Amino acid sequence: MKTKKNLPALFAALTLLLPALPAMAGDSKIGTEGAAFMKIPTGSPRAQALGNCGVSLVEGGEAMNINPAGIASAQMREVSFSYLSWVQDYSGQYMSYVHPIGQSVIGVNLAYYGLKEFDVRDSEGKPQYGTDIKVRNGYASFTIAKGFFLEKLLVGVSAKEVLEDNYTTEYKNLVFDMGAVLRIGRKLSFGWAGQNFSGKAHQVVKVNRLGGAWVFNPFMTLALEQKTYSDRKGRLGGGIEFNLPEELLQVGRVSLRAGYTPADSYGKNTDDSTLERLGMTDVAGWSFGVGLYSAQALGYGMGLDYTMAPYGALGKAGQLALRFQF
Repeated sequence: MKTKKNLPALFAALTLLLPALPAMAGDSKIGTEGAAFMKIPTGSPRAQALGNCGVSLVEGGEAMNINPAGIASAQMREVSFSYLSWVQDYSGQYMSYVHPIGQSVIGVNLAYYGLKEFDVRDSEGKPQYGTDIKVRNGYASFTIAKGFFLEKLLVGVSAKEVLEDNYTTEYKNLVFDMGAVLRIGRKLSFGWAGQNFSGKAHQVVKVNRLGGAWVFNPFMTLALEQKTYSDRKGRLGGGIEFNLPEELLQVGRVSLRAGYTPADSYGKNTDDSTLERLGMTDVAGWSFGVGLYSAQALGYGMGLDYTMAPYGALGKAGQLALRFQF
């Protein structure tokens, strides 16, 4: 039987489940905006592994939910697919397609995430069996981008339809993203992206990203980024990527990544054997990833990326992505 008593527990759990970055203590705006799942770097394990930083780096299909300008550098058609496993059994899929047309590049993507068999309890903590509670979130977007001045300046815009169904509320909302990347020489790049604008008040959280990246050499890249959300204070994060180029390995490029964005503690995890083996049972804010890419696999460009991010007592989040260029 569904009663109002289980709603406070549901809302509290969703508040912990959906934000991509841990809550900042003392921030009175937390929870005032909807579609908090839009903060998660879906479709881009690379950005997630770099501490959710990639506004000046990401390219191709993974760029559309980070910075739409990033697809402007695509020279080939690309199809990508990713699977996200978030905390507390929240999971879903992301698909994208990028297609160069003349001097411009267009892209489309579709993402769908949800949660079934939600553990609902009343105000006294007793399980509420027989309830049928499902969480459904998703979005679909169309992106167009273009490069100027020999690809030194990239600009892009997206139109995006966002769906949120969190048991008590269901709505769709049309929002818009825009972004730009400025490349100075071969080593330095700056990026900005504004996401989820023109939506109805408080229904879709708005995100601003401003960051830069420095390519020290073909083997190491450093990224820094300030992320600001309409329902919380901004935070500065960073990440580092080590590359073994394809020219050295002959079989493909291997990338190792790590990133950090300050986070509150979620306590110690007691039931995840992977976190226990890695000594990360009480770690939050860090993320780690690996990427493999070959431009010569079966005559196509193929990439595989994976990221793992611990969240203390909540468990760990992971994302796996495949992409094909042709």
